[in-house]
Amino acid sequence: MRTLRFFLVALVALLATACQIDAVVDVVVNEDGSGTVTVTTAFDEEVVDAAPEILDGLRTEDLIAAGWIVDGPRLAETGGSVVVAATKEFLSPDDLAGVLDEIAGPGTLFSDFEVARTRSFARTTYDVTGQIDPRISLTIFGDEAITGLVGSPLGLSLAELEAAAGRPLDETVTLEFTVTLPDTVTANGADVDGRSAGWQLSPQDPLPTDIEVSSSTEDRLPRIWAAIALVALALLGTLLIFRLLARLGGRRTDERGEEVVQMRRPDRAPPSQDATPTSGERPPRLELVVLDARGVLYDEANDIGARLVPFVRERGSKATLQEINDAFRSASLGRLSTGELWAQLGLNDDPAELDALYTSEFRLREGVLEFIDRLHDRGLRVAVITNNVLGWSKAIRTRFDLDARVDTWVVSGEIGTRKPDGAFFEALRRMTGVEYSDSLLIDDQIGDLDMARSLNMSTAMFVPEASQLPASSPHPIVHGFDSFFGRTSTP
Repeated sequence: MRTLRFFLVALVALLATACQIDAVVDVVVNEDGSGTVTVTTAFDEEVVDAAPEILDGLRTEDLIAAGWIVDGPRLAETGGSVVVAATKEFLSPDDLAGVLDEIAGPGTLFSDFEVARTRSFARTTYDVTGQIDPRISLTIFGDEAITGLVGSPLGLSLAELEAAAGRPLDETVTLEFTVTLPDTVTANGADVDGRSAGWQLSPQDPLPTDIEVSSSTEDRLPRIWAAIALVALALLGTLLIFRLLARLGGRRTDERGEEVVQMRRPDRAPPSQDATPTSGERPPRLELVVLDARGVLYDEANDIGARLVPFVRERGSKATLQEINDAFRSASLGRLSTGELWAQLGLNDDPAELDALYTSEFRLREGVLEFIDRLHDRGLRVAVITNNVLGWSKAIRTRFDLDARVDTWVVSGEIGTRKPDGAFFEALRRMTGVEYSDSLLIDDQIGDLDMARSLNMSTAMFVPEASQLPASSPHPIVHGFDSFFGRTSTP
């Protein structure tokens, strides 16, 4: 059975009334290449009056089991219509196509979708491409079990459905597709509004629609460091000039015009004549082990879907999933305090109490403290990196007394950039004083590991025994902290 069946629900509603059903698919790409896909269907009052079971009879268990977060069915705030939405995250650019395939089946509605994220100095470019073909047979949304019982995948023939609707079915369903990128977008044949581009499609369209949308963002932190580097270079040049002048000032000429060199001061020893220059680079040596927080240090990787969304929903927040995601990202970049975040999400309780309640749900992964202690016993330093709100990170660290064990914390909410951006890893290098080649990253996100490896860090992908192994990984895999000291496996 296919995962998502909002279009089938729309067809069932059409049996009762000849209305217009519009489906909206929103793709949001975050700065790190992850993102969300949201499918929304709205049924107007006419449909609700004719088929009231839509409000409380729609089954969503299979969506939830497949990793979708379902919002609804619920009454809209105005107008009396019913809205159903389902959202699923994709954790890396490569995962978008698979999530879109779950909407209508592989190679039917969406095809050849790709997210490309390319980086140059202080700039990241995002490109989303693909093709949408709305000219699909509506029978693909049927069910094999129904076909076996009544001979039609939709329970009724297309002719009977169209007779009930009073017009051809391909005139009753329209599709809106939007893509939102981290900065102002350019797109082909789309309505562009700031960071978003939208396309209106219909089964009556004569040809498939090509999707091409892109945007670029500037990373401010690398430019600041570049300016600092230029200043440091200028100071170094000035120092070298002074040393050269001092050396030349130590020379004089005798009466015959021949150059002689003055003797050194007796309190300055001459350089050793036995010293020999070194050749080649120093071989790397492991000095620092870097742990990702969510997914490695803590036992939950999905902070938004697994924790923040249910937390605010239980306390009456009406914010959409996208609003929750945007507020968290702003706070995790240090642009919002936790008080401002809670207010944006419609929670007016004391921010300190909300912070305490929210962070109390985090749990350390079993064995991680002993693992850190064993690293210290071997003379290694430990750093933790995280895309998190600074206040929440400090509260969790205090609760578990982690500052006594972790040498360095790199928190996105403190430095203003998120991993896997290169600026984040440069902050790690500067804060620890350890070169990339002398560091090992243990993380559960392939994007973080790929960036670390490109910087010459050693990497290991953390995959707990209960988790599903990735299809492929260029990084050695560790299933637990005990196996790290034993043997790692590569798929």
